[in-house]
Amino acid sequence: MKKIGIIGGTFDPIHNGHIYIAYEAYKKLGLDEVIFMPNGNPPHKRGKNITDDKIRCDMIKKAIAPYSFFAINYYEIEKQGLSFTYETLKYLKQSLGEVELYFITGADCLIDLHLWKNVDQIMKYCNFVVFNRPGFSKESILKEKIKVEKKYNTNIIFLDLLELDISSSLIRERIKNGLEVRFFMPEDVLSIIQRENLYLKEK
Repeated sequence: MKKIGIIGGTFDPIHNGHIYIAYEAYKKLGLDEVIFMPNGNPPHKRGKNITDDKIRCDMIKKAIAPYSFFAINYYEIEKQGLSFTYETLKYLKQSLGEVELYFITGADCLIDLHLWKNVDQIMKYCNFVVFNRPGFSKESILKEKIKVEKKYNTNIIFLDLLELDISSSLIRERIKNGLEVRFFMPEDVLSIIQRENLYLKEK
């Protein structure tokens, strides 16, 4: 059975941190493929000004082009209404057939998991994978991991990765302030940002 990783986000913009996380998950979990799933209308980003879907997808395609085991899926972009993780995972299970899904997310999402919709279904559809992020101690992540595992009768995979303190919000802020960002992302992604004059105003 194929093992497919899923990494979601607004990717506004995608950066080297995203690529590193996806690559490490691919290697450490022995995945056949990692799918980047750009958010269309995530409930936690309502009211925020998000870059046009096509531009975000173009940036993702450029960023993942060197990696044959990375792909992009447009389900959340194309669907109507809000995007919920349990619905996305259900769709992937139905559309991809006999595959084992690995949903890859950060420690902050594990802490906030009680706010997500239909968490029990999420755990049913995938292997839940959490990686460490700056601002969260390994001890606190593992403690929360045990609590969630008990609550939902599941096993959560913890990936102990390098803490690259890169974020899309940091990149947007630096561009707005006229600071260099080329060391945070692939050159082709930066070319799109410059061509489209992105992030010159605060989002």
